[in-house]
Amino acid sequence: MISIQHLLPPVLTTVMIVILTSCSSNVPIDESSETPINQPDPQTSGETTISKPETSPVPPPLKEPTAPPANTIPVTLYQADSACQNLVPRRTTLPAEQSLELAVRQVLDNYESADFSLGYRIIRHQHTITIDFRVPSNSPRVFTSLSSCEQLALFGSLRQTLTSNPVWQIQQVHFTNRGQEIVL
Repeated sequence: MISIQHLLPPVLTTVMIVILTSCSSNVPIDESSETPINQPDPQTSGETTISKPETSPVPPPLKEPTAPPANTIPVTLYQADSACQNLVPRRTTLPAEQSLELAVRQVLDNYESADFSLGYRIIRHQHTITIDFRVPSNSPRVFTSLSSCEQLALFGSLRQTLTSNPVWQIQQVHFTNRGQEIVL
């Protein structure tokens, strides 16, 4: 029986040869004669073959500086203060088309904790928003286990953010868990 120790050197040697032979050189080649450009032709007596490119190289266009999207709106996001007594506003700008969804995402990103992850979907009906949460079935915590500070940080921040921005015209915010109203 052949051991791996006996097979390893020939396999490594073969791999190295394949890698080295597959590497391409940096010398440009004239495709019509497959001779390196500006290199002596081995069949001639030291003459140099110089091939002119058919078109002059054009430098790549300069990249335009990236500007913020033109269609953005100012949005005020709310989050609980460090004492969990009040909601503190923070101004930002978001793309107009997705501003409501991105605002909800940012508020939830500020809330996320290691032991309580939330999925959600947003249901809008005229001037009412329902945020339907999806708590994983294996989550160690449920909504009823949230402290009053955590409730303010989650529900209060979302409610204040959604109702305080006039562009969305939201008057009511409801919270459900898999379609069932959340009662705390």
